[in-house]
Amino acid sequence: MTIAGLLFCWLAAGSPLLGSEKKLEIAPDVSAAWLIPEGEWQGATVMLLHGFADDCHGPAQVSKRLAEAIAARGIATLRINFRGEGDTKRTALASTRFTRLEDTAAAHAWLLRQPQTDPDRIGVLGFSLGGATAIESAGTHPAWFASMVLWSSVGGDLYQAMTQGALAETARQAAATGVGEYDFKGWKTVTVKHDFFESMRGVNLHSHLEKYPGAFLSIRGTADYLPALESEFLKRAPGTPREALLIGGADHIFHVFDPALDTSDRAIQATVDWFERTLAKPRAD
Repeated sequence: MTIAGLLFCWLAAGSPLLGSEKKLEIAPDVSAAWLIPEGEWQGATVMLLHGFADDCHGPAQVSKRLAEAIAARGIATLRINFRGEGDTKRTALASTRFTRLEDTAAAHAWLLRQPQTDPDRIGVLGFSLGGATAIESAGTHPAWFASMVLWSSVGGDLYQAMTQGALAETARQAAATGVGEYDFKGWKTVTVKHDFFESMRGVNLHSHLEKYPGAFLSIRGTADYLPALESEFLKRAPGTPREALLIGGADHIFHVFDPALDTSDRAIQATVDWFERTLAKPRAD
């Protein structure tokens, strides 16, 4: 069933109506999209952290579709655009690991200022590099998130992951000249500063995951270019429930640009089911 069909079924069954998405600025140069269920929201919220060089809508609008599906289950979403990245047309990138963490902290602080937010029922989804941001934020601030979902996330030694994989040549160029280029085939060519790569040094994401006590789910396609780290994630994550989903044949972005292979509906459905299971109901006193 398509995500549109799922939304129709949920709405027909009496699920909360979608509210109007609001564009806002949560901190200087940090824009976001805020979506709450109309009339049914009880304080549960999910922050969505986008991948490298992308924006809050995600490739082929997959993150926006996810936000709408989550809202249909009665859970609000806040999708942020990281400074120096969050624009699909931007080619000169100016973010670092530090700015990503600062923007995530600003988003969390903004959520806590909203009177209806339940601070005990905030979740986070990290897509690709957004997964690294989610893991480090949760490990540094264990009380921030009650539930986490990763899509196609990096893991382990972050500097190694970012300089020995697809971005290896870009990192070498940046080390030599201060700026490197990376070509997203069929999309755009971006420039990445040496500071971006240097900011990744000294970070072990597995160690951060060990400090996060909440619910944990990792979703990845079996054709992802990043290594499948789900077994290691499940060993490291101490909270419960903790689960992993591998989607057969799916690539790093679940083939969202190929209708014949697109598996994003499955990733979306598993994610909204997870957040409903781990966030939607207020905790018993």
